[in-house]
Amino acid sequence: MEKASVEVTDEEVNEQVDLLAQDYAEYKEITDRDTVQENDYINMDYTCTIDGKKSEDYSETDVDTQIGSQEYSVEGAYDFDAEVTGAKVGDTVTINFTFPEDYDDAEVAGKDCVMEVKINKLEEEILPEITDAFIKENTDCDTVEEYREQTRKELEDSYNSEADQTVQDDLWNMVLENCTQKKDFPQDIVDQEVQNLTIENEEWAGYFGMEVADFIQEYYGISMEDYAKQTLVSQCVQALLVEQEGITVSDEEYDAEIQSFIDDYGYEDEAEIMEYYTEDEIRSDLLYSKLMTTLLGYSNIVEAGDAASGTETDTAQEDTA
Repeated sequence: MEKASVEVTDEEVNEQVDLLAQDYAEYKEITDRDTVQENDYINMDYTCTIDGKKSEDYSETDVDTQIGSQEYSVEGAYDFDAEVTGAKVGDTVTINFTFPEDYDDAEVAGKDCVMEVKINKLEEEILPEITDAFIKENTDCDTVEEYREQTRKELEDSYNSEADQTVQDDLWNMVLENCTQKKDFPQDIVDQEVQNLTIENEEWAGYFGMEVADFIQEYYGISMEDYAKQTLVSQCVQALLVEQEGITVSDEEYDAEIQSFIDDYGYEDEAEIMEYYTEDEIRSDLLYSKLMTTLLGYSNIVEAGDAASGTETDTAQEDTA
């Protein structure tokens, strides 16, 4: 298995330091002019009337945005920044447009909208100077250099985690591709899995304003039924390998996982966790994690770029085939 090499550049560290400065930015009202210019920060109220009816979901007051960010533009419909540039403080700018047919929110896709934007004030961003004193006051580090080293380490850990996850995903896909399904699943089993997946994906699909079946088709490029069949194959392969390797999850391991949910994600107790998960789901995830550790133990992990030279990081014992 090939793993992407991880390198954190000085530029990436600098970007994170800049983001820290922006977190503590202050905004000062501009009073020596009143016309919106490029890169200005503006404070505004806006109201959207969609198909003749005011939309609370698309209306807001006391909103800050920067001209040039395109934060409030809709691609293919209107350029918000261009519409308000040149307006004056106190002006109300009216923008008429139609939401694209493929807009993420299906509730408004293809509908006409009148957006009224009132410019409340102009502002400039004042960034703090990143000094040792600032770092000591606002972080758990004492100096800028220490903060930069901590940031570099955090980025390296994050990139390594992503690279490890990609290796696991590639390995699992390789396992599935080398399995042969001997007979089709009964239709009632497929139908039940479609129901299960519909429930699991309702919230996420709703976030994009889509039906679950449309979301699966858009995201995976396959029908809901085919996705259910793929999921069932994965479940069967996992069950067979878990049985073959004799992998189990003890009560102690389950309890430790529950505690990690509480410590890492802020759940109050197991009862609250069970509002979102079932014990079977948690145990299944633990089984998959232990299985993946076992499969990785049978694999040679080669850093990208080293494959040609034959340099390998072998996670298995020397006698593992």
